[in-house]
Amino acid sequence: MPINKLFTPVELKQISAAIEYIDKRYSETISPDGLAIEVNMNIKQLQAGIQFITGLTIHNYQLRVRILKAKTDLEEFKDSIKTIAFKHGFSSPAHFSTEFKKQVGKSPKDFRFEILDKSKQS
Repeated sequence: MPINKLFTPVELKQISAAIEYIDKRYSETISPDGLAIEVNMNIKQLQAGIQFITGLTIHNYQLRVRILKAKTDLEEFKDSIKTIAFKHGFSSPAHFSTEFKKQVGKSPKDFRFEILDKSKQS
């Protein structure tokens, strides 16, 4: 029987598996079609399920995961912004910076400067 008249328990398990797949392989190119095949689910139902659970499309959920992981690397100051961008699956540092600013409200460079300022004040 569907939960909330939308998804059966089996479908929810498949949707959760798709989210876990994105979480583990976020830096790779993941197409909605490929993800649907991976979890053996209808593409439309999978897209609706991920949106229902996360509030985001498959693509935007993957971008959010990439940015969250990149923030950790930015805080460590080990790698350059360019290296972090490519490490987390962005096609270019400019694309990374654009998406980062959309989600965080500042550029990766400004994010790092803010961390430095906070550490100096401590």
